[in-house]
Amino acid sequence: MKVSGVICKNCNNFIYSRTTHDFRWCPCGKVAVDGGMDYLKIVGNQEDYSFARAEIDATEDDLINDWNTGKNKYGIIPAVKLKK
Repeated sequence: MKVSGVICKNCNNFIYSRTTHDFRWCPCGKVAVDGGMDYLKIVGNQEDYSFARAEIDATEDDLINDWNTGKNKYGIIPAVKLKK
């Protein structure tokens, strides 16, 4: 499935929110996202990130279960090459 998120220009990680209350910071702490599949809220200076979409090998249920269980398998994609 495709997910919307941001690429942090400082640490080059793609971060996205899996569910509505999954507020996530990138590892360097410059950018955060929230909103899951409902909306995309971005926290940080606009010059520190770029908006992106990525294809991940998971369903929406997989993402919700990942967040609910705290496994964090799908929570961040390090230095990913994004598909357009």
